[in-house]
Amino acid sequence: MRPEVEVLTGYIRDEVGYKGKVDAEADLLEAKILDSFSIVQLAVFIQEEFGVELEAEDLTRENLASLARIVALIDKRKAA
Repeated sequence: MRPEVEVLTGYIRDEVGYKGKVDAEADLLEAKILDSFSIVQLAVFIQEEFGVELEAEDLTRENLASLARIVALIDKRKAA
């Protein structure tokens, strides 16, 4: 498991209070792990924790739906 996935899973457990298993490929919104408000909070956390600047076009359901997609977004922003 990538360290980013572990950090994001820890955030979800600590900030959202979700205690179940978090699969990196699972859709966090469909699984009711996150809602639209917690997605916004997660985006702020990602910027602070990983030192990346997210652009408005990054804040899409496609980019933020799963931990795997979030890690791909972090990688993309670090490479930019």
